[in-house]
Amino acid sequence: MKNNPTDRTPARPWLYVAGITAVFILSFTYIFNEKIDLNGDNCEYFLLATSIAGGHGYADITNEAFLPVNGFPPGYPLLMSALRLFTDSIFLQKVLNGLFLLASLLLLFFFLRKIKLPDALAFVAIVAAMLNSRVLHFSTIMMSEMSFLLFSVLGLFFLSKLDDEKPFWKDRSFYFAVLSAAYCYHIRTQGIAFVVAAIGFFLFTKKWKQALAFAGGFVLCLIPWIIRNNVQHLGQSRYLDMVGMANPWRPEEGALGIGEVIARFGDTFRMLLTKAVPNSVFPYLPVDYTSPTSGGGWLVALLFVALIGIGLWQFGRYRYVFLFYILATFGVISLFSTPSENRYITALLPFLEISLVVGLYTVLRRMVLRWKIAKNVSPWLLIVLVCFSFAPLKQLRAQNKAPFPPNYRHFFTIAKAVRKQLPAHTVVCSRKPTLFYMYSRSPVCNYLWTPDNEALIKDLIRSKADYVVLEQLGYSSTFLYLYPAVQNHPELFTPVMSLKNPDTYLLRFDREQAIKKFQ
Repeated sequence: MKNNPTDRTPARPWLYVAGITAVFILSFTYIFNEKIDLNGDNCEYFLLATSIAGGHGYADITNEAFLPVNGFPPGYPLLMSALRLFTDSIFLQKVLNGLFLLASLLLLFFFLRKIKLPDALAFVAIVAAMLNSRVLHFSTIMMSEMSFLLFSVLGLFFLSKLDDEKPFWKDRSFYFAVLSAAYCYHIRTQGIAFVVAAIGFFLFTKKWKQALAFAGGFVLCLIPWIIRNNVQHLGQSRYLDMVGMANPWRPEEGALGIGEVIARFGDTFRMLLTKAVPNSVFPYLPVDYTSPTSGGGWLVALLFVALIGIGLWQFGRYRYVFLFYILATFGVISLFSTPSENRYITALLPFLEISLVVGLYTVLRRMVLRWKIAKNVSPWLLIVLVCFSFAPLKQLRAQNKAPFPPNYRHFFTIAKAVRKQLPAHTVVCSRKPTLFYMYSRSPVCNYLWTPDNEALIKDLIRSKADYVVLEQLGYSSTFLYLYPAVQNHPELFTPVMSLKNPDTYLLRFDREQAIKKFQ
């Protein structure tokens, strides 16, 4: 892309930085969600950070034993723990998450300047990425996506800073790129996609030694975590176990064969390409994830893919980083057994959004020049794309400002009652134990996901459960597993608290009688 000299403002890049920061502050405060997110994982991250800050190591503090865990990678809780040392404020953790997004986008802006794209185009692309409603949504909840985005962008930034005139082993940027990629993986296992992208970048630019050294450096960075897990007799990533499962939410369905895993991989990859990408980079476009992709849907998807491809091709040799990162991310996600829709491409969206805007500008500029409509095209024309963000952001704001739905209000009411009325060591079993713990501060556990009533009750005995919450949060496991066990053995579960609309119960579990009956 040949740029007009007037497109560059080398003496005034900070005006654009100020503009990006201002847009971030306005949009972030507009959609900010002060409440705990209801997914539960955000509470898990917060409690792991609390464990680190409290000197308990990487452990589960929701039980009295403080057992070491590795269900989530340690990278994000470690970042949170620095703030957790000084305050237990969830509000400030959410602000920190937003700052991760802002730092990521500012680094991407300077990357786009480095590869000689017009400043105005870089600014418009960054703002479009920032105002993506899905990206903003995750910037205001305590989830790992924004820190993951930051370290993947840091990896890209340091790759762009490599000095071709200097041996790579003497270049600090190379080591920082390795460390960024490794930490990215330690935030989310999905970070292996960026490692693949970096190695692919070196291979396609014929830097064989750098590719080998990068892979070796990454492996070295994994060793401490692997040793820790082995010493604690913990397994490795739980995500590896999910690859062969038919349905992790229905473990009784068993495992899949190799052919079935391959077929699921193809279905998921197709879903990401034809539905998740158009629905995510252009949220105004509705997509039905439950139905097959229509012919029109394929045409729309191919149009977006073409524009994104044209855009990333303007990034010079760094196009390979973008291309391999996108493909590797799709590949990793496609291995999962859970229906993900666009859930797991959140941290990839800024890369896709920026590529889309650059691709659209490239096509528009070439058309105008070829048809001699004008001598040049201002990137500011594309600022109109921001208008498509208004409706999704308004909807997101309404969602974030709304009170908790009744089923969760009941759930939290029972948790608060447990904290106020029961001994501190009381163990409560529920479908969302960490979410319950945030309000009860009592030891918690989950129930065993099995249709075998006896096995489920024996697991309650093993967990030393004193009470069980029978709720209606909308998860099928409660009605598939817990409710039948309660219904078939009512003598073991005595209601001590109930709330209506929807019916929610706190049940006392008679552990002694259960031991006599099943052991």
